[in-house]
Amino acid sequence: MKAIWADYENKMNTTVAFVLDLKKKTRATLNLAAASLYKVYLDGELFLFGPQRAAKGYAREIKKEIEARYVAVEVESIYVETFWVIKQEPFFACEITCEDGKEYSSSDFVCYRLNDRVTRVQKYSYQRGFAESYKMSNDRRSLYMGEGNFPRLATKEASLPKLQPSLVDTPTYQTVTSDVILEKGSACINGEIPVWRDRAHTMAGVELGGYKIEEWEDSVSDIPSQLVFKKDAPCGDFSYNLIDYGKIVTGFTSLKIKASKHGTVYVLGGEILSSDERGENYVKFERDATSNVFKWEIKEAGEYLVSTFEPYAYRYACIVFTEGLEIKHSVVLLENPNVDKFIFRCEDKRAEKIMEAARTTLAQNAVDLLTDCPSRERAGWLSDSYFSSVAERLFTGENQAEEAFLDNYKNADTTGLPKGIIPMCYPANVLEGTYIPNWTLWYIMEIAKYARIYGKNDTVLGALKNVRGILDFFAGCENELGLLEDLKSWVFVEWSVANNSDRTAGVNVPSNMTYAKCLEEASWLFDDEKLKNKATRVRNTIKEIAFNGKFFVDNLIRNDEGKLQKTDHLTEVCQYYAFWFECITKEEYPALYRELMDNLGTNRRDGYLPEVGVPNAMYGLYMRIDLLMREGKREDVYRECIALFEKMAEKTGTLWEHNSTGASCVHGFAAYASRWLVYALTGYDVISGEQEGKCGIGIDCEISIPQKGKAPIILKIQNNKLI
Repeated sequence: MKAIWADYENKMNTTVAFVLDLKKKTRATLNLAAASLYKVYLDGELFLFGPQRAAKGYAREIKKEIEARYVAVEVESIYVETFWVIKQEPFFACEITCEDGKEYSSSDFVCYRLNDRVTRVQKYSYQRGFAESYKMSNDRRSLYMGEGNFPRLATKEASLPKLQPSLVDTPTYQTVTSDVILEKGSACINGEIPVWRDRAHTMAGVELGGYKIEEWEDSVSDIPSQLVFKKDAPCGDFSYNLIDYGKIVTGFTSLKIKASKHGTVYVLGGEILSSDERGENYVKFERDATSNVFKWEIKEAGEYLVSTFEPYAYRYACIVFTEGLEIKHSVVLLENPNVDKFIFRCEDKRAEKIMEAARTTLAQNAVDLLTDCPSRERAGWLSDSYFSSVAERLFTGENQAEEAFLDNYKNADTTGLPKGIIPMCYPANVLEGTYIPNWTLWYIMEIAKYARIYGKNDTVLGALKNVRGILDFFAGCENELGLLEDLKSWVFVEWSVANNSDRTAGVNVPSNMTYAKCLEEASWLFDDEKLKNKATRVRNTIKEIAFNGKFFVDNLIRNDEGKLQKTDHLTEVCQYYAFWFECITKEEYPALYRELMDNLGTNRRDGYLPEVGVPNAMYGLYMRIDLLMREGKREDVYRECIALFEKMAEKTGTLWEHNSTGASCVHGFAAYASRWLVYALTGYDVISGEQEGKCGIGIDCEISIPQKGKAPIILKIQNNKLI
């Protein structure tokens, strides 16, 4: 294919449209690749959002059958460093082959500058591109139908990355609405409330790509951050409607606007509701450090159908608007289209709610690859993917998103990283030199898990170079005892006190427990007995020097004589690491195992062992439930799943990053809960494919698990028996 781009000097946050009139409604094959992001409209209707992300220097080519007269492709060039798409030169490459034999290429499209979107604005978040603000004299539907009422631009040849095939099925783009209006009222500006600022604003143009604050043409979030909301009471400036979708949804915010005069509308999106000086049910759009607010300024009277270019996530939408505007709100969903293949019915409705929340969470985080969250980052993180890939297999019967994720890592750009280290999330651009050493170890874990499920196929063979490089890197980090010491960059254990720098310094014990397991997994991947022996030595050394008689300490540091000594830092998660990574066994440490499983975790009493830091969801509580599963304690697995996840499913209809609402409330790895529920109820494990026992736990259920190319697995428990 031939690649082109607009002959326009600015690349940062620029949106153009390429429009082709086929003269009549025509059946054809569309081949397309573009960057950074694109939306395809056929005769004015959204048909496709992309790209399916690829590694730097590559692009995934989408091939689709179409039937239309007008083909319009909007392409956004972000051209800054983000965690969710790589920074690259913008391009548009398209071929259309019609049923009658006519062929069209990129150069046959007419190019328009979409100048209704404000270019010089703040970043949406530290990890993503730009906030969305529009100044509209007409909507874009006329453009989609061939009326060129935007500035026309000449085009020039652009560089085309190496093309790769699509690996995932495309979404169906279902439109959802809500009639649930929680509140109506007025909103006014309170100048005494400080304007919200974030590192994404202050670092832009300095350490991050983007526009400096003094360069902004529009401060999208300034007015919303100073609004005070008065339910059923006039206070001037704006009116508002607070809409509840019943659960967090991810997609394109869409509005039908009927304007009798010039006006402005903001949409504030929130995963949860807050209460502060701004209102009792305030949509805190800046929660989780995002500018989750979208603005349209309507310059002339008329009817408009508008949409955000990018997808965003929220349960609550607060529509704030000036006089003279009538607004209908909807969301065009961006989800994995295959999650409904899995069927789950259970007499315990708590389990049904949790499973549906897991399905929703996975659907929003397995669109083109496995991601952490659909809001703040949309990033393909290692470690998260180890868990979310299990949920993808359960809900879809396949692992398309995982395949795409791992394929990108096979070609990952490692510029600026130490030799052997791979990016912590990809495709992405993070601050140069920043990496999580632990995440590269989780990569080895995922490759080994993948190989056990699907075999040592091309995906695994293509990953072995990365695995070998990782092992070589960590060999250079070993001290005289063979333990990893003074790991650089960002050592990550979990979101708890275990992550404090005074606990990750020196010889971090959880990291070394992870290392030992990865050496063992690599020995299996390479059939290398030396690596297995090395894993045994690391484990034995940890047991010799890191146990204080009751618990394993978080780390060891050097004293004034240069000798390693145990710190007094203790966390529950370190003990889970010890057992989960099979550094120790319950037979070796029965008292520690009993203390951990009987008196800690969900069984911990208030004030019990305050010197032992409490765990977060992942990894501590997840490892705990996995350990219960290994023990075959299905009743305990079920009980702890209900205890951990029921509140999440009730509050947001999704599963969370933490065991509180302090971060993302729809996080991909959390869909792993689905594995535990299926196992607890039926004894079936989606990873091993094995059925354990014939009896249930006294709860009737019926489950249908899809299988690629095979009939689904039907599991039915009735009267405590597997039928």
